[in-house]
Amino acid sequence: MDPFTASTSLAIVQLCSSLVMAGVFTSTPSERCTRYWALSGVLVALGIVVVVSGYMAAPGVWRQSALLLGNTALFAGSVAAWSGLRHFYQRPAKLWNWLMVALFAVLFGWLLAQDVSFTRRAYLAVAAMQLVFTLVFIELVRGLSGPAARHYARWGFGRGMGLASVLTLSGAYIARMVLAASQPALFEPPQMSSLGVLLIYMIPMGGSLLFSAALLLLYFERLVADKQRLATEDELTGALNRRELVRCGEVALQQAVTQRQSLTLAFIDVDHFKRINDTFGHLVGDRVLTAIAGLLKQNCRQGDLLGRYGGEEFCAVFPGLDEGEAARIGQRLVEAVRQHRFEHGATVTISVGLVVLRPGQMLGWDALVHQADVALYRAKHEGRDAYRLAQPA
Repeated sequence: MDPFTASTSLAIVQLCSSLVMAGVFTSTPSERCTRYWALSGVLVALGIVVVVSGYMAAPGVWRQSALLLGNTALFAGSVAAWSGLRHFYQRPAKLWNWLMVALFAVLFGWLLAQDVSFTRRAYLAVAAMQLVFTLVFIELVRGLSGPAARHYARWGFGRGMGLASVLTLSGAYIARMVLAASQPALFEPPQMSSLGVLLIYMIPMGGSLLFSAALLLLYFERLVADKQRLATEDELTGALNRRELVRCGEVALQQAVTQRQSLTLAFIDVDHFKRINDTFGHLVGDRVLTAIAGLLKQNCRQGDLLGRYGGEEFCAVFPGLDEGEAARIGQRLVEAVRQHRFEHGATVTISVGLVVLRPGQMLGWDALVHQADVALYRAKHEGRDAYRLAQPA
């Protein structure tokens, strides 16, 4: 394949990728990552077209200008892809990412003005691209960090594909630099060798297509994870939502009945929560609920279930707990909330109703919830800031 056909194919692939990214961006205009990825595809495609037209033109001002603009667009497209990846991982790039582009343009323009050879100019282009590849590789390895990272899988197919594409592109550029130092004729246009076409156009075409697919897959994986989380978690507190709690609770209850084991269900209500909202505002009320959910989670074991049942009510399922252990967990939950120092400074308390399913006992989910609710009513009626066990049936 001759250089013109190869470069045209690469430009078409890049343009198609940019159109796909542009479609994703128009569907999610608030996502800055897809904006940068769409911009990246456009810049790279235009850069390839301008560079090829420059090499086809006669020596002169137009050729020099085309080479400068085209190579700068190629580098800027790579920087835009890296910037989009940083936004995707919630680490926005600062102004210096575009200062890198400006510095590259100045250095490349200076080399053109000095009329240095194609091989020496290629050294700058390869070194600059290796810098971007390294930055992209670091971002992919780091992934998402901070509290938000717990909502997503550490590794996925998209990240693996992205790393593979970056290594492929980096390897092609390194091979190009090494061979250009010893055999520059392999890469000199317009009579470029087959190996030169392979390293400059064909491998980058496959690597770029793989990288674009990896970015789309990363974004898709994030959307699926968000959808799954919103379907199962309470958005405010991070506990299970009511639907997921009931589903998991019924499974745990069925296992306890089948295996003739005990199980404790706790119904929890924040005392005088309306007073908190009326006195301090709903924002403080939301923070109180979030803090209480955290306190309840801290006092749950691995395998226990905690969910927000509605409003200021929570429900917890403790497989394997008998009456004595249920009383201890009820006391621990009440004391944990009472002793906590909330941001607004006022003391907050909870009331807890507990019901214990004994080994061999047959009760459904609704019956357990009803008995726990009755016990909770007793706790609130008898002064609040306490727990009560349901009376044996």
